[in-house]
Amino acid sequence: MAILKRAPARSLTREDVVSGYRQLLGRDPESAQVIRRHIESHADAASFRGSLQNSAEYIALQNRRIIGPGDLDQFVTDTDDLGTAGTPQVDEFWATISYQHDTPINQDLDPFSEEYAEQQIELYRELSGRDVDQETHEQSDVPVDHHVGAANPYGDLFAPSVVAMHIGRVARAIQYANLDADSHIIDMGCGWGISTELMAYTRLRVTSLDINPSFVELVGRRAKRAGHPVQAVAGRFDHIPGDTQYDAALFYESLHHAIRPWEVLEYVHSRLRPGGKLLIAGEPINNFWKNWGLRTDPYSLYCIRKFGWFESGWTAGFLRKCMARSGFEIDHMKAEKHDIGWVTVARAI
Repeated sequence: MAILKRAPARSLTREDVVSGYRQLLGRDPESAQVIRRHIESHADAASFRGSLQNSAEYIALQNRRIIGPGDLDQFVTDTDDLGTAGTPQVDEFWATISYQHDTPINQDLDPFSEEYAEQQIELYRELSGRDVDQETHEQSDVPVDHHVGAANPYGDLFAPSVVAMHIGRVARAIQYANLDADSHIIDMGCGWGISTELMAYTRLRVTSLDINPSFVELVGRRAKRAGHPVQAVAGRFDHIPGDTQYDAALFYESLHHAIRPWEVLEYVHSRLRPGGKLLIAGEPINNFWKNWGLRTDPYSLYCIRKFGWFESGWTAGFLRKCMARSGFEIDHMKAEKHDIGWVTVARAI
């Protein structure tokens, strides 16, 4: 009778994987699934760490130049001399940059506490060289006349593939929300208005809100030109003009500008009818921090330092906590290929 031999027990543990990622890549693994795949693929810690050291990410990190607070102005100047974000020259330059902040961040604090938020605000001061003033710093120059008559609100800013990416993300949020025609949705932080136009195209009534009067003018003029049922208004995440109770609210590439997103979501919940939908897309979901914090990748550093924008990000788990805390129940939450490709739909309960 043949004797079955047991496979040798694997010695690689979850703690080994997390520790290896933090020590060699400076971040946590993307997900529990990624951790399981490593445990299944490697017999021991030495084999696992060897695979990380042979990865393109690790090799790129070894070739990076570490910069600090005193280097940020030169970093912006060097970037501007090379071109704009998305060009090969800038991408190549940014691939060499790694930022080391001076501001101490205690990630064991309650992430909803004022003490933790104040740490991130102090980090913002380090990165931006400014005090927080979103009424001033969340503005940007918009050549309204040029963009009113363009094929899409972005005009010639982006390649067709990039415009299609934005349309796809918003379209999937609308699809998963399953709203009725003529539902009244508020586009929170509408920006250029690509999300507004797509929602109006699908027969939703849209109120578009932005802190930047130029964006409000652009969205309003394009809607009038197209005959879309859109009302564009100036406002903030914590102040929507009027007393309308909306059927839905969309945040597309905008919620991450909120310093305390849970407070914004609580306010939006109060402006939705019972069962109203919350749509979130194009927001940065990552594991840079244990819960949330300012992003220090080169693109975010550039936007924070040059424009003064507040560029935060959150783990998927923390965003879930924010929504539950604010009175929402999630119907759909899924990553789609990229850390800002997540699409989330929730209901006000």
